[in-house]
Amino acid sequence: MLQKHRLNRREALKALGAGGASLWAWGATPLDADTTLSMPASHKRVKILIAGGGTAGMMSAARLRRSAPNAEIILVSPNRTHLYQPGQTFVAVGLYTQADNERQTSELLADKVRWLQESVTAFNPQNSTIETSKSGTIDYDFLVVALGVEYDYERIKGLRSEDIGTHGMASVYLNNTVNGSATGGEITKRWFKKIYRTALKRPVNILCTEPDTPIKGVGTSLDILLLGNEIFKGKTPLVPTDVHKNITFSFAKPQSSLFPSEAFHNTIQKRIQKSDNISTLYQHTLQAIDIEKKIARFNGDQKSVELNYDYIHIVPPMQAPKVLRDSVLSYKEGAYQGYLAVDPQTLQHVTYNNVFGVGDIVGVDLAKTGGSAQKQAIVIQDNIAAAIENKQLPMKYDGYTVAPIKTEFGKVLLAEFNAQQTLPTFWLDPRQPRWIWWALDLHVIKKVYFGMMMRGMM
Repeated sequence: MLQKHRLNRREALKALGAGGASLWAWGATPLDADTTLSMPASHKRVKILIAGGGTAGMMSAARLRRSAPNAEIILVSPNRTHLYQPGQTFVAVGLYTQADNERQTSELLADKVRWLQESVTAFNPQNSTIETSKSGTIDYDFLVVALGVEYDYERIKGLRSEDIGTHGMASVYLNNTVNGSATGGEITKRWFKKIYRTALKRPVNILCTEPDTPIKGVGTSLDILLLGNEIFKGKTPLVPTDVHKNITFSFAKPQSSLFPSEAFHNTIQKRIQKSDNISTLYQHTLQAIDIEKKIARFNGDQKSVELNYDYIHIVPPMQAPKVLRDSVLSYKEGAYQGYLAVDPQTLQHVTYNNVFGVGDIVGVDLAKTGGSAQKQAIVIQDNIAAAIENKQLPMKYDGYTVAPIKTEFGKVLLAEFNAQQTLPTFWLDPRQPRWIWWALDLHVIKKVYFGMMMRGMM
């Protein structure tokens, strides 16, 4: 049974010290455990291609440099700028600037990894080759697919991505990973300010939505809902006076629960129930929007429902990139149609043994967070080294997912879980929001991300 534990200042400082939580990010285990291989490195001279230069691709490149030191490793990715995407929420509430979330890809690339700044245009696993936008055909011995996902705002009838930021609409997700730009945080910050100015004059109805597709960054919509409700109480310079009594939130979800893990659903539900201005609409999927009239149409409870709003925050439908959807590497049906077809434990492709997947692109339950990618990169680091040596794959991914949900200004619920259970890294009751996780999320994780995770040191 989980026991309550009150964290005192001395314990907190110890946890954030050089020997403690600063060596963790999103639930990573201690530094020495994460960087030690489970088997000897392979010293064979093989060619490994990594398709994608986001979080998953960059971490994989650094780790494979360690487990296959004589391999030729080539990263294929068009983005010159690398984005720390979770930081967009802190941009939205005025605690980061977008520049805080950006680094040059060249600065983060592991030593002796060759970078081709171009896009993958086709996969040909039958021949162990890919096609790229500049270099044409490139062969490989092993392939790591780490392409990430695309946002499909246009799946919502009446909406275009360029509409975000107009007509009372925001989406903290809005970015372009190809050119390395992100505008969702700044747009959402301006959105909060507009809501505040309106709420000074009259009641405001805010609608927050989620799609019925797999979602990267699970819990981000809850950040906007719960943190937004808090800042409208006048707790930040962004919103200097209390206007929350003039604000009503409606949270529309396709599912019948607030969060994929029941333990954390219950915690979040209790928090919402304490608020007198938040209502939850289960089994409501946003299908269409009239941006001029500010009407959102949902499929809900086997009928169409129309809701009026003053302001709306949209988490976009998400999908695998077309180049993967159209390839033989993807699932052709089911919940993960279009995503990479891998064994959910070894992350090896179900058909092609020299293909592995990591990050948001894999067709695995949940597992679309930076913490998930970090765990998966450890798995493929060792499994690819084993595959090079024709040995049994030693590592298994347990489905670990983590969402640092910002339940209020200054507190985070560190939700670590998989499809079966909670997976707390720390000794504290994971169901309790805490200021220590807020401090970790705001002040530590980004530094660890750029300084250590991108370099395969965590």
